Amino acid sequence: MPVSHPASPSAEQQVRSQAEKLDVDRDSSRSTYFQRHRFGIFLGALVLSFLLIMFWDMLVVPLRAGQQGIYWSRFFGGTKNYILLDGTHLKLPWDEITIYETRISAVAGKVPMLSRDGMQIDVEWVARYQPDPMRVPELHRILGPNYREKIVVPDIISALRQIIGNLTAEDIYTHDEKEMLDLVEKRVKPQLAHYPILLDSVKITRLDLPVDMAKGIVTKLLHKQEMLSYDYRLKSEESEAARKSIEARGIREFQKVSGISLLRWKALAATTEIAKSTNSKIIIMGTGEKGLPVLLNADK
Repeated sequence: MPVSHPASPSAEQQVRSQAEKLDVDRDSSRSTYFQRHRFGIFLGALVLSFLLIMFWDMLVVPLRAGQQGIYWSRFFGGTKNYILLDGTHLKLPWDEITIYETRISAVAGKVPMLSRDGMQIDVEWVARYQPDPMRVPELHRILGPNYREKIVVPDIISALRQIIGNLTAEDIYTHDEKEMLDLVEKRVKPQLAHYPILLDSVKITRLDLPVDMAKGIVTKLLHKQEMLSYDYRLKSEESEAARKSIEARGIREFQKVSGISLLRWKALAATTEIAKSTNSKIIIMGTGEKGLPVLLNADK
């Protein structure tokens, strides 16, 4: 009888078996590698996390509302022409992002100045300004982030010195504030127009004159007002005298033309008005040209 042999596996089954064996060997190799190097892997992850935390500020730069950033690359072209808006931005550790405040900012100061007559005056001022939002890269190239100390403050102080130096202490004390501020802005704005800086306004918050000088100016102004008051009263009296002179000439002309004295004319006019009333009365007319009427109350 013929002897039967077991069927040999097919080529597909052999390939599948070998693949499964390779997968098992690979998983075993990975598990063995992890088991053998798990401390090194853990230490490497820990060091990487530490370095990321340590250098986070050198890699990530947040920009808040009202801020713009200028990117400077150490190896790829220096200052970039594009503007970084508010948000979170990434950079290389050796590059820089300079932050600019584009909202209106304020700067204040107090400086002693000399008037035209040599009096020292302490001037306190405040100015509002901002960089031109469309020209921040240009501002970064020509002035940098401390442009306020380089341009804004010196130009304002220079303009104030020029204006204060052309006025006496009394002129400053009595000068119109708005007119003085307009002069300051007219001097400062053309100077700042050469740079990407926008000046909103300049205000003088305080002017301190020497105490004795201030008292002297006040006393002088009071005397001046008194003199003006005397002049006004003198002119009023002169006007009243002129009015009375004109009135006297008119009366003289009236008496000359009518032949009736002013006293008699007024007495007749008063008598006429009294006679119109409804009360009982007796009027005795005087005799002669100079006689005046006499009124008697008949009710008593």
